[in-house]
Amino acid sequence: MPLKYGVVGWPVEHSLSPAMHNAAFAELGLNAEYQLIPIPPADVISRMRKLPHRDFSGWNVTVPHKAAAAQCVDKIDPPAELVNSVNTVTVEPDTGELSGYSTDGYGLEMALKEHFGFSAQGGRLAFIGGGGATCATAVHMALQGADEIVLLNRSIDKIERIVAIIDANAPACRTRCISLKAAPETIRNALKDIPLAVQSTSLGLHADDPLPIPPFLLPPHCRVMDMIYGDTPFLKALRQESRKTADGLSMLLYQGARSFTLWTGREAPVETMRSALKKALKDRSG
Repeated sequence: MPLKYGVVGWPVEHSLSPAMHNAAFAELGLNAEYQLIPIPPADVISRMRKLPHRDFSGWNVTVPHKAAAAQCVDKIDPPAELVNSVNTVTVEPDTGELSGYSTDGYGLEMALKEHFGFSAQGGRLAFIGGGGATCATAVHMALQGADEIVLLNRSIDKIERIVAIIDANAPACRTRCISLKAAPETIRNALKDIPLAVQSTSLGLHADDPLPIPPFLLPPHCRVMDMIYGDTPFLKALRQESRKTADGLSMLLYQGARSFTLWTGREAPVETMRSALKKALKDRSG
């Protein structure tokens, strides 16, 4: 019987993770399969706790269940506990004990290094957004030695909570909070020396979404990564200004590769996984 893995979410049908992980299992000759696990929010914790009884050896967690997953595991990796977010669960074969990890920050770190040669150590960057993805990745970058992080969001209280975590656990990292409701000149001045920005909201998943921030507010030299994978309206607008950009596919790749290694103890076949992701995205786009 193959080992079973999957991704828990609601909805989850859009996920490209099965293509990526099943290609990796095949490449390494592992008798394993990865599937979608749709679970509605009402009973997510109890149903996740029962997954080992359905022979699951581990799983990923996507929105909106990452905080719930942090509550359902028996042990949690300290960085994941800091941000109350788990996107990878492992199952101890002998005891059934569940351990929780967050690989989101690692995924972003590796993607930024690949696309822009950006190093977290001593790096300076901005995040546009204040949700769970921002929290997990911004805190990770601070823990990895980022020098300065600027957080922009319409709701200041959300990003102030992220700053509080960073200040308490990575005090050497300078932080600033900027409201997207502020005057355009205020935002431009706050970002004028920032070399890289990460778009971490859900804006762009739908064709009629507004842009998360007007491109003219970003300095001309600023490189931009959008966590959403695919060619978003935001990325298109930025490229019209000849800016260097990247979408979120590589972030998905590297966070998945880290999950794969946590489950199997094997080095993930990154290029095989990348090819599978690109094919799945192309097939979806028609």
